[in-house]
This record gives sequence, structure tokens and C-alpha cells, in this order.
Amino acid sequence: MKVLVTGAGGFIGSHVTEALLSRGHEVHAVVRTDGPKRLCVDKSASFDWLTIDLDDVRATREAITKVQPQAAVHLAWYAKPGQYWTAPENLECVKTTLSLAQILAEAGCPRLIAAGSCAEYDWDYGFCSEDCTPLRPATLYGTCKDATRRLLEAFCAEKSISFAWTRFFHLYGPREAPGRLVSSITTSLLRGSIAKCTDGEQRRDFLHVADAAAAVCAVLEADVLGPVNIASGVPVRVREIAETLARILGAEKSLEIGGLLGMASEPPLLLADVRRLRRETAWQPKWSLESGLENSVTWWRHMEANS
Repeated sequence: MKVLVTGAGGFIGSHVTEALLSRGHEVHAVVRTDGPKRLCVDKSASFDWLTIDLDDVRATREAITKVQPQAAVHLAWYAKPGQYWTAPENLECVKTTLSLAQILAEAGCPRLIAAGSCAEYDWDYGFCSEDCTPLRPATLYGTCKDATRRLLEAFCAEKSISFAWTRFFHLYGPREAPGRLVSSITTSLLRGSIAKCTDGEQRRDFLHVADAAAAVCAVLEADVLGPVNIASGVPVRVREIAETLARILGAEKSLEIGGLLGMASEPPLLLADVRRLRRETAWQPKWSLESGLENSVTWWRHMEANS
């Protein structure tokens, strides 16, 4: 299948691109002109870089008209750690996404997968199911994601485009941005610094990014429609993540649990219902929490050694 992937230079986008290539798809990967090209791509793979700013409607239309994709996986969005929750760039991302959908429709692209977020759900419920958990985002980021999904669903139905919306939960792994939980603790410990976190009693749904990428491919190939959670379905205490990283690095004494204050508004539980993902696709995660964190540490160790 000829697949267009936007945000291919990013954390999840780079892994989705690699996963699609490993499954034999022809991939046309879109990155910004100033974006990183951090994929490990076999030169024999059917692969093409498209250095495009999606805000440039003319350039985007020309590229998509030339490619004539059979499916598109749209993963580009503003995601700077610590800022994306309230950033006004979220509004621009809504606009860019809708413009992209129109261009894809004009080109006759029959299938669109776009990236949602667990931030769309009402976190007071803790357990997040596509079928029954209310959508009540508490941030601008979550609100923009939810609004984009609603608009795309209506537009794609009007244009007879097969549409799926992948809601990601807590991803970690190689190429993760600095400043996130796994990356910040790992780099602090590798540098011999004290790694601080909250009491870590809150439970979250963590998934290795390679497993998430495989899930996106499975959703694409199985013609899943509508919203679908991309997660492990297993609750893990945040402190368990921190303690496992410290143990892998032999730096337990450099980990300070409770060294940071938690947010009073932070929910004690945020867990995905993954029954639909498992029921409608053949996807199964390959990475355990232990092996996934070891993989992350290995990657960050390599990055630190070569920085």
C-alpha cells in the first residue's frame, strides 16, 4: 500500500514509518524543512522523503497530487514537552489538519488515520473506554484534539473516506523528547545527577513506542473505523517506572522519590480500555515494561556517549 506519513521525523512518526516499511508498504514520509530525519531506513525499502511545511497549502497539494497515496497517517502536531497543553500552536494544528484532509480528499485518498490523545477523555473516570467514557478535555490541547476528531469524522463521512482516530496514552522509548518521565530520569542518572520525581503513586498506562507504531499499522491494515485507544491496558505506578530505571542503571541511591511536588489536579488513575484494539486487529505488544525500559536506557546511553 502507498502510505503518506506526516510528522515522520517525530517520536511516534519515525517509528510508524519504520513499522510500515517493515511490513512492505511504500512510504512517503513528510517532514518539515527544518525537521530531523532520524529514521533507520534500509536503502532497499520503498521510501521517499518529502520535506514540506504542511502550512504551505500549495506545496502540500502538489506533493500529494504527485504521490497519490492510498492511505495517509497524520501524526504531525505541536508536542513540545511542558508547553503543548496550553500552547496556541494547537489552534494552528487544527487548521493544518483540516486543510490536509481536504487536499487528501481532492487527491482521492480513500483512507485516513489521524492521531488523537487520552487528553480528550474526562480523567475523573480513570478508566478510558471509547464506548462509554465521556469526552471532557481539561486542556486546550485535548480540546483541539477532540474538536479535530469530530470535524474529521463528519468530513470523511461526507467524502466517503475511511477514517480512524488513534488515541495515544503514555508512550516511551528511543527518540523520546528530553523532559518527559523516562527520558528525564534516565539522562539525569546517566549524568550522575539526582533524579527527582513525585511520590509516584499515580498509575498510568505506559506503552513502548515500537508497540504503539505496530498498533497504528494494525489499525490501518484492519480497516478499523473511528476512535481506538493505543495503549497497553495495564496500570503501572509512576514510581515503578522510576525505580526500574534506577535499578537498570545501578543508580538507586541517586533516585529521589517525593523530590517533586505532584499536581493536586492530577488523577490517581489513567488507564486505557484496549479491548477494541485487540478485538478488531491482530495486534499484541512485544515489549514488556522491563525490556522496554532497558531498550530506552540503551538508546539514551548511546546518545549521551555521542553527544
